[in-house]
Amino acid sequence: MAPSGKPQADLVFSDQSSRRPLITTSAIGAANRRRVLETLHRLGPSSRAQLARSLGVNRATIATILQPLLDSATLVEGDPVAPSEAGGKPARPLWFRGDGPWLGAVHLSPDFVVAARIAFDGTIHEMHHAAYSRDASTDEITACLHQVTDGCFAGEALVGIGVAAAGMVDTSTGSVISMHLTPGLNGLPVVALLEKRFGATTLVDHHPRVQALGDRWFGLGREIQDFASVYTGEALGFGIVHGGEVLRGENGAGGESGHTIVQLDGDECRCGRRGCWETVATLGWLRDRAAADGLPHADTLDSRSLAALVADGSDDAAALLDLYARNLAIGIANNEQILAPGHYIMHGDACTGGEALRTALQTWVTRLAPERGQPPTVFFAEDPDQITLLGGAGLVLSSVFSTQA
Repeated sequence: MAPSGKPQADLVFSDQSSRRPLITTSAIGAANRRRVLETLHRLGPSSRAQLARSLGVNRATIATILQPLLDSATLVEGDPVAPSEAGGKPARPLWFRGDGPWLGAVHLSPDFVVAARIAFDGTIHEMHHAAYSRDASTDEITACLHQVTDGCFAGEALVGIGVAAAGMVDTSTGSVISMHLTPGLNGLPVVALLEKRFGATTLVDHHPRVQALGDRWFGLGREIQDFASVYTGEALGFGIVHGGEVLRGENGAGGESGHTIVQLDGDECRCGRRGCWETVATLGWLRDRAAADGLPHADTLDSRSLAALVADGSDDAAALLDLYARNLAIGIANNEQILAPGHYIMHGDACTGGEALRTALQTWVTRLAPERGQPPTVFFAEDPDQITLLGGAGLVLSSVFSTQA
């Protein structure tokens, strides 16, 4: 009897009780292969024994995981390495084949589109660039997209194409939902356009999340399971990695951290709301503030030129740099309160500010973030200009070797 005294209904379980199926044998295999690829990217060329030790499995298991990667020529064996003085068989280090299969990558920004053909080891073999104005039509942007992708992908065998798109995206339809800076991108069906043209599986995601995949597969995030990849410049955004996986909302929602409100009833944002983080921590804000402070060349000021003014002894520039760092740190500290990744890899304009800006940003993040022992760490990306393209390659790798059933 139920506590109310009424008869308890029989429990009925249907196949609708869970939308996610059990992980299949093939999915487990794909997940293991992805772990091997991630480990190789982290360690560099490695023998079977080295991989087995790093992954905590025996030689027979690692051999089973590796065989499909060798059969598909994703990995190749290097020349034998002489054994140590202790003896044993010569090891044959495994590494990625340098001449294909290819990963396609596209960065679709408010001002330009770049395409690259990339090997599994992250080497960019070909890259093409085309610019357009912010009032360009959808047809003009599409023509630029076809121009650069034809230059990189035509006649090539692609494992897939990964697209980093500015603005809000819908990963289920493969299109850009909206882009405030460049309305011609609104509704662009980028996946359908590229799949029709090249016959390769194509994936699109929000730019900061693809950037985070670049960090995860090829950048500073290779050694970190939890971090945020932060884009700075004319817009702001987070790509969040938790437990080695990029976090996404349904159909690609989320990541629009620049439109979280940090100042109630603050300045109006391009999105129509007031007080968004973007209104106090982007290049537009920085240039307006520089003009109000009487700094030279305020209309083109960025973190690089601001840091140069500081180095030349300008007190006004030093105060503005510190304020810019504080405003950037506000959004980072808010994210630390919610998700606490503990590590922040900066990209875009902020990276051009050098150590002066990184130190100021670290100081403010330490001051504003919750106090839980070790403060969050701020890094500047090693190669912020190319990591988004490498993230497009990572988007393909994450799909081909997905842990999802």
